[in-house]
Amino acid sequence: MTDTLRVSEHVLKRIVSIKEPCTGQLFGSLDGSIMPTILGFCKMPENDTPPDDDGMRTGARRNLPCEMDLYGWVKVGPLEGVEEFILAQMPQEADITDFPVFLHLLTPCDRTSLRTYIYLQGKLTKIECQSVPQTILFDEFYLLRIQCTLAMFCEQSPKSVSENAVRLRRRVAMGDVAFNVRAPASDVMINQHRTAGISCEENVESLHRLTTAPAAERDDGFGVPGVKVTKKAQKPTAPLTEYRVIDVEVLLKKSIDDSDKQLRRDACNVTIDNRNEGQTVKIPIQVDCLAMLHRDTKVSRLFFAMVETVFRSLGLIELALLEQLRELKRCFVPKCFHVLARELGHFVTCVYPYGDQLPETDPFLQAQRAALHKQFALPTNRPFFRKGNAYHFHGNKQLLLNPHQTLAVPYPDGQTAIVDGVYSYHHYMQDEFDDKGWGCAYRSLQTLISWFNRQGYSTDQTIPSHADIQKCLVRVGDKQPSFVGSRQWIGSTEVSICLNEFVGVDSRIMHVASGAELAMRGRELVHHFQLQGTPIMIGGGVLAHTILGVSLDADEGQTKFLILDPHYTGVDELGPVLSKGWCGWKGGDFWDKSSYYNLCMPQRPAMI
Repeated sequence: MTDTLRVSEHVLKRIVSIKEPCTGQLFGSLDGSIMPTILGFCKMPENDTPPDDDGMRTGARRNLPCEMDLYGWVKVGPLEGVEEFILAQMPQEADITDFPVFLHLLTPCDRTSLRTYIYLQGKLTKIECQSVPQTILFDEFYLLRIQCTLAMFCEQSPKSVSENAVRLRRRVAMGDVAFNVRAPASDVMINQHRTAGISCEENVESLHRLTTAPAAERDDGFGVPGVKVTKKAQKPTAPLTEYRVIDVEVLLKKSIDDSDKQLRRDACNVTIDNRNEGQTVKIPIQVDCLAMLHRDTKVSRLFFAMVETVFRSLGLIELALLEQLRELKRCFVPKCFHVLARELGHFVTCVYPYGDQLPETDPFLQAQRAALHKQFALPTNRPFFRKGNAYHFHGNKQLLLNPHQTLAVPYPDGQTAIVDGVYSYHHYMQDEFDDKGWGCAYRSLQTLISWFNRQGYSTDQTIPSHADIQKCLVRVGDKQPSFVGSRQWIGSTEVSICLNEFVGVDSRIMHVASGAELAMRGRELVHHFQLQGTPIMIGGGVLAHTILGVSLDADEGQTKFLILDPHYTGVDELGPVLSKGWCGWKGGDFWDKSSYYNLCMPQRPAMI
């Protein structure tokens, strides 16, 4: 057993930033050793919260991916007896590990006061704490995304919802399900009794490789797929920037066994009277749940892990329906939204009413989001759990997301600040629309709007077309009707107007007399990215670009700008975009010294 506890860098950062004393739970996953890797942290629910039907003290725990299990606690602030605290917590948790860990931050906001313990063989022992970068977690852990559609027939009452939700969970728990993993040549089928398409002794890493590798890598030499995958995984040439996902389809048993038929023949007929047919509703349940597994997890373990994942997801959906009944007096169609906030480093699943049945500003949804902010110790001035924050699995195949992520910082010992969030790269000739020579500012605006969409600030997740932008400027009186359909340029002022109209945000306009002066405004831009974190549209002369970051070298007095160039006309592939410099760090000489520039600097709204 290692004597070092590995903890996600995001967990440590959040814990040491807490200013008030509190108690929390630590969630993690095993990698084959007795010591877990701590992946998540949330504040503990109130002491009087009773365990639910599967032994959980709900809190925010159900919102985490399955296989992120409870492995201990954290205490911020003074504590007299560490061992007494652990012994007092253990009986309250039905499924806590036999070797819980404990993080104690004696003084809030003081990283040096952090102490780490493990309770092993009836003895409390101090251990070292190692911070694990997110890129390491991306490499070591995989996500199973499990999906299916069920139907719940019930009355809109808490008793009926709970009874029918229990029936759905029992159907899954009794093993009447199988799981199908799509692969190019031969699917993998996993049920309670057997696995087809891959050996049970293979691991999750091999399963993922099977779903992505060409057919030749799965052939045993006789044209028979499904044998042991012998080729070693190719290590990525660059650090991973996201978790690798394995899509899993749930297959439900619909055939009737002979024993079922006999039971039906022997059972008496039951008639239910006094039932109001108008109160019975059909609620479509779109199960969409996640399990987070270490790459060395054996395939033989997957069936029961996936059953538990679906089981837990149905419990989360049931709680959402019951809360709707309690607060809104009716049930809405539920939908699962998976959020991956960078401040957390792990996914959180939220269940909200589907579509626009309730607006994001509804007090019911605001209260739900506020509770999650509190439980995960997140600031309350930025949205993390809105529908618009939902993670885009596999991304948009036609657009590049955050192409700057793999670029090295030019001045690592200096001061660097970059865009805070996810955006999509918009440039010339996309959408089968020819705007070469005049549409660069339109494309920069689209990139800015994509940032607000993906951070959850906008309820309308569409990207406006050039025609939409022109019609907007005509509608507000900035342009004449003849502007629609033209190839006229727009500048930073028009971009700020459109940002206000499309996503409801204000912008600051910075005027710079020349490109030479822009190189001297680096510290102002650093302040913008640190405070606002939004991408900047810059226009000067006949060109427009998007600024994603700034890096300052104090010793040399040099400034470099992270530029996303909308003038690119090629395919949306990362290789040419980076190798040709369409996204990259540029020096002060990139700007025309004889031209003035206007910068549109969007201001981040404060909201939950």
